[in-house]
Amino acid sequence: MRTLSTLALAAFAPCVAAATLHAQSSFGSGCAGASGVTPTLSVPDTVKSGSTWTLEITAPGGLGLGYLAVGFSNTTASAIGGLPLPLDLGVLFSDPLWSGCALNVDPSYGLLPYAFDPGANGGLATFTFPGFDFGAVHMQAVNLDPDFTTRIAGVSQGLAVRRTVPAGMVAIQPGTFQMGSNAAGGLYFASPIEGPVHTVTISSPFWMGVHEVTQAEYVSLMGSNPSFFLGPNRPVEDLSWVEARAYCAALTVAETLAGNVPVGYEYRLPTEAEWEYACRAGTTTEFNTGAELFCSDARIRQSWHDLTVDVGFCPLTALDGTRDVGSYTPNAWGLHDMHGNVEEWCLDVEDRYEAGAVTDPFVTSDDPFKIIRGGSYSSSSPKSRSASRSTGGTLGFRNIGFRVVLAPALVP
Repeated sequence: MRTLSTLALAAFAPCVAAATLHAQSSFGSGCAGASGVTPTLSVPDTVKSGSTWTLEITAPGGLGLGYLAVGFSNTTASAIGGLPLPLDLGVLFSDPLWSGCALNVDPSYGLLPYAFDPGANGGLATFTFPGFDFGAVHMQAVNLDPDFTTRIAGVSQGLAVRRTVPAGMVAIQPGTFQMGSNAAGGLYFASPIEGPVHTVTISSPFWMGVHEVTQAEYVSLMGSNPSFFLGPNRPVEDLSWVEARAYCAALTVAETLAGNVPVGYEYRLPTEAEWEYACRAGTTTEFNTGAELFCSDARIRQSWHDLTVDVGFCPLTALDGTRDVGSYTPNAWGLHDMHGNVEEWCLDVEDRYEAGAVTDPFVTSDDPFKIIRGGSYSSSSPKSRSASRSTGGTLGFRNIGFRVVLAPALVP
């Protein structure tokens, strides 16, 4: 069995920054053995990436030797290792006292020994680990009786420690999706610039705003409000691509000073590929709601699928403008208003799709016309589709807003 030092654990952390919080959650179940001393795991202080953090293993009244199993994962809830999880310890040891106790972190990945002695340390053992930004550290403790060999004293419940998602954002995991649309005619009115459908891989995790930037958020950081349809919880709109980027830059500065931006990341507009990947949230239909988009699904002007309203016109007219963000059901990844409310600026300029697979596509040039996505309060359902593409001049229009991502830095 290999051992895993705190320095070795640091090698598995892809990015490091300061002062970003981590969340803790339990998994599996504990198990009492011969002496009934089942260890417990806890992290007593706020865990910050870029700063060391401490794990406490408590075995009240216990005396003996223990092993802490440690695993790191950057994508899934299970630890990295070669054995299926959970593992019945009765498979590894002939002593029947192990039977029924499950180890949920693969012991072939990393074991750290410790001693617990109420006379010396009050039955408390501690480990110090480095901070990290992505993935999760999974831990589980196994206490042995004083013979230090085979007889089990107890197995703790597992503990996972991971980075907390920034406030108001959703964690988007890397993945592959089919970008674009080959729909034609009917109720979709797809444009040739949406094809061909092609495979796109998003290779890095990122975070995206749960909703479009609100007027209250914009005013708080920038001190002004360009919006026409006023309301603190309505999306900021009637603003340019340049103004949207200025907001992102100011947010990056503020959050970097607070120590909340991972190295190599920034707050910015999403690329067109990131936007569609997040909008679809795993769907392959024309909308993330399915094959149809109704007036009750999004703040749009007209639904070509809704026969309950006059010629598809939604009860709220375009003159009523935007709605408060989050007024409609989010997609499967928890993102609101990816269809409708306001169109959203992307970082790219428009370019023709190619049929071949691509990774992290991003198109930049001095072209003043930038990609906008998602449709708005004045749009019909066809323009609000996941794959619908349009452009706007950098000076902006009344129905364009934006949402931010915390993602790898890019230069447009």
